[in-house]
Amino acid sequence: MTEKLQVYAVNLAARTERRESIIGEFEGRDEFELHIVPAIEHRNGPYGLWQTFYGIVEEEERRGSEFFIFCEDDHAFTEAYSRDTLLHYIRLAQSLDADLLSGGMSVCRNPVEVAPGLFWVNWFNGMQFTVIFRRCYPKILAAKTTEGYAVDIQLSYLAKRKYVMAPYISIQREFGYSDATSINEEEGRVTRFFQKNESLLAQLHKVRNHYSAISPDTLRAIMSADVSRAFIPTYVINLPERTDRLEHIRKEFEGRPEFDLHIVEASRHEIGAIGLWQSICRIITEAKESDEDFVLICEDDHFFTEAYNRERLLHQIMLAGAMGAQMLSGGIGDFSNLVPLPGGVAWIDRFWCTQFIVIYRNAYDLILSAPFSLRDVADEKLSALLTAKMVTVPFISEQTDFGYSDITESNNHDSMIRRHFDNARVKLRHYPMAFKTAAEQPNPVSIAEYLAGDGPKALQLGCGMNQLPGWLNTDVEPDYGVTFLDVTQPIPAPDSSFDFIFAEHLIENFGPERLKKVLSECFRILSPGGTLRLTFYRADALREMPDSKQINAFIARLSKAYLHLGSEICTLLSESGFDHINLTSPNESTHQELQNVNKHNPYLPKEQYLKESITIEAQKPH
Repeated sequence: MTEKLQVYAVNLAARTERRESIIGEFEGRDEFELHIVPAIEHRNGPYGLWQTFYGIVEEEERRGSEFFIFCEDDHAFTEAYSRDTLLHYIRLAQSLDADLLSGGMSVCRNPVEVAPGLFWVNWFNGMQFTVIFRRCYPKILAAKTTEGYAVDIQLSYLAKRKYVMAPYISIQREFGYSDATSINEEEGRVTRFFQKNESLLAQLHKVRNHYSAISPDTLRAIMSADVSRAFIPTYVINLPERTDRLEHIRKEFEGRPEFDLHIVEASRHEIGAIGLWQSICRIITEAKESDEDFVLICEDDHFFTEAYNRERLLHQIMLAGAMGAQMLSGGIGDFSNLVPLPGGVAWIDRFWCTQFIVIYRNAYDLILSAPFSLRDVADEKLSALLTAKMVTVPFISEQTDFGYSDITESNNHDSMIRRHFDNARVKLRHYPMAFKTAAEQPNPVSIAEYLAGDGPKALQLGCGMNQLPGWLNTDVEPDYGVTFLDVTQPIPAPDSSFDFIFAEHLIENFGPERLKKVLSECFRILSPGGTLRLTFYRADALREMPDSKQINAFIARLSKAYLHLGSEICTLLSESGFDHINLTSPNESTHQELQNVNKHNPYLPKEQYLKESITIEAQKPH
């Protein structure tokens, strides 16, 4: 690479000390060509930075460049920087069809090491030194706005192939103030973020290297071993009065002879968490006295998922043991970080839920000798106590929601257990994406590509994770395979383009004035005779709720800013030009294409959701 690396450093004219700092950082580094770019000023600092960044991308698109480096004026090189190091990671990122490559992130989520020192991430903060590759230009330019976004957060959604190198070659210098993020004005705050995140990546690197030491021959031998006569010593904890749970758990293990099942009466304590810990310790004591290499401890709300396979689990128990695991879980309600390992297991740093845990011999004494306080709970205690924790991937075990918990008070809330496992599975699905090629990842279609296809044209606004087959699914924070669209901006589609438009719980984000603009855009892009379908929470639903419990639960669900009356929305639709405006139920429609499109709230009884929500369909006149 003989050409100089093009660097654009954004600087507010009044911040002369930052200008001097950034010029000093690049002084004497002949591999770079530094351009100081005057920042566009905006009353909202991050918005001005987005507009400045957007302009740079437009210019690089016109130039036809393969990549450029975007810097903020607080960037500082670390001792790990070298020209060769940077060029190595740029080439490596290019070979992986990267959208962007960071020299250092203050925060990142779900990092996965895909090559030595190179991590894929799902979400990040920190734009002070970021390589933007050509394949990302169209994604950024599609996010044209008269306002703005936080650059790093928006890129987290737009770019699906994001990487960071470690050790870091760049951090942010602290100036005692921040033009973009006011909370970062606290002295030392930004430095701590970078140090903590870099330490995390170093830890994940060590974990990956440690468990990669198992030889391919050993791995093959374990995963192909004859387990036809193997069984698992299994102990299920149950309170005798919980006959519903006992009946449930017996059915789960019925017809599964690989489990040597023992029902253990739970230790009683006024604090349920202590009773559970005492029960776990009793089981481990018995396993130790019986000279068991491992023991499976289950709670009576465990159920097997469709992913369960007898041979696979037995092989995974053997594999995790060979790797030195202290614990192997069949499924967890949450985690912070995970390292994918061979054989369908993964190392985890912490976890929630102990409904299905294999405890190995090397952890017996550690657990039995550990103090357990009045404030401790079993999963958090085991997370802190054990370093070699693993989980099967995909999960083979989850918890049944009985509507109550004998252990954790917070889990008595409606569907709280289901939420935990659903959230963990949502996080878990990011990890395979780190190893997929660009072609293997679900790629969104552009609006123009979709409209060029055959069949009825249907647009979903703010789809979240409710991706409808055959629809153009869009969101301002797009998931995999979802097209970016900010409905507060003019929709980049011709007049009369779509036959159907659907939005579920989107309009609660908008007050009346902004909502008028959104409805006008929907009217413009609908074909004559086309239908708009809106589902939203009813403002008058509060009057029909029988008690404060339902009222408070309803209010807690309202993360959006605005509630609307059905009559008010009908008026706005009429003023926007719609006719044939009909109030209906979220599970009804006169149009076949609009039937069964609502996702509903999966954590509410359907009847309750239907009472709280209303659906309006409106037509554009022929």
